[in-house]
Amino acid sequence: MRIAYLCPDGGIPVFGDKGGSVHVRAMIRAFRAEGHEVEVFCAETGDGPADFAVTALGPDFPPAEGREAKERRLLALADALQARLEQQHRHRPFDLIYERYGLWSAAGVRAGRRLGIPAVIEVNAPLVEEQAAFRKFVLQDAARAIEAEVFSTADALAVVSRELAVYVASRGAGPEAIHVIGNAVDCAAFHPAIPAAEVPGLPDTAFTIGFTGSLKAWHGTDLLVEALARLRPAIDARLLIVGDGPERGALLDHAARHGLSHAVTITGWVPHHRLPGLIARMDAAVAPYPAMANHYFSPLKLFEYLAMGRAIVASRIGQTADLLGPDGSGLLVPPGDAVALADALHRIATDAPLAARLRQRAAMQARHHDWRANARRIVDLIPRAKAA
Repeated sequence: MRIAYLCPDGGIPVFGDKGGSVHVRAMIRAFRAEGHEVEVFCAETGDGPADFAVTALGPDFPPAEGREAKERRLLALADALQARLEQQHRHRPFDLIYERYGLWSAAGVRAGRRLGIPAVIEVNAPLVEEQAAFRKFVLQDAARAIEAEVFSTADALAVVSRELAVYVASRGAGPEAIHVIGNAVDCAAFHPAIPAAEVPGLPDTAFTIGFTGSLKAWHGTDLLVEALARLRPAIDARLLIVGDGPERGALLDHAARHGLSHAVTITGWVPHHRLPGLIARMDAAVAPYPAMANHYFSPLKLFEYLAMGRAIVASRIGQTADLLGPDGSGLLVPPGDAVALADALHRIATDAPLAARLRQRAAMQARHHDWRANARRIVDLIPRAKAA
């Protein structure tokens, strides 16, 4: 099968290090590993090492000044991506369009209608609602119209969580078009046999609590310092954060107020290929999400923790609870509860048989969540899309 892969979001460069970029590359590689030919059309390439060719049109559009001009630039960029895809189709036809939904693009569904080929849209977040809540937003009516068009006309929508399925249905998607396909992991790159990386300033004898990802308020990283402070009188516990973000300063200030600056290590952003060794350095890996009305995430970090065979502590919320709860692949605690988080970490630190069971169950659970399985599920949607 020949697949046109679209990534119109300028904030997700294909060869970048953020989670969205990792997801894009993982799906492209999974399609290729399953024997499909993939041609990639994107806004930006990024500056990481490239292992496949892409067509990036972002550089053709000069940077814009002002919010409205930036949004109009992205609208024009989406139109250009659609035109380039259609041009390539005339040269060598595609069998499937697969687009990572972006706030300003209906390129995939429009090209699919014009060319008579199915379009599957991957939805990772309620982007219009996020933009309205957390960022400046000028052309909101245009974005909402694009969202309604994409959700109502896609041949299939691959959404990453049940909560997101409810959202897209409320925005015009037909139930028959919605398919929940959570995130996954490359089990060849993440597995328990990978040796732990050396981390300067982090003693091998310390009980290491680990977190990977962006330091943002909705990731609950403020709870990590509170939990660490509760553990320290009894255990030589240290906190290893692999990532960066806007909450970094507040987290370090919080640690200083508790007299724990020496016990917190923040690596900053690292290339994705370095993550396995750093996760292997963690005795307990955490996802301490706060209470949220609509927790729609499918956290990449959880799948990577699982594949590395780590003992996991996470909030009992959304897909996180669905993933870890049924077979005891991790310890679940109430969202936003630093006391419960510290207690769960103490159990792992002091109960070796429990920690061993958690590691074993985590590694077993990860085998059910490989990117290639996701690629097969996407391709299996195509006969249904054609029938519809």
